[in-house]
Amino acid sequence: MSERTPRFLWMEVSKDEYELPLAVADSALELAEVLGLKDENSVISSVSRAKRGGYWCKYKRVPYLKE
Repeated sequence: MSERTPRFLWMEVSKDEYELPLAVADSALELAEVLGLKDENSVISSVSRAKRGGYWCKYKRVPYLKE
């Protein structure tokens, strides 16, 4: 079975005007594991709620750019 190419990078960013990456992973599951969270739903639901509610979230999902 071939490995799937990630479509997004998942990041935890700093809470300032620069939003510098503190942790970066290829999936929400990997990010949750790095951060010691219970499961990837914590990351995914935080991003979703922030997007719907229009407020800032410490987790970001950014498109994966190929060179």
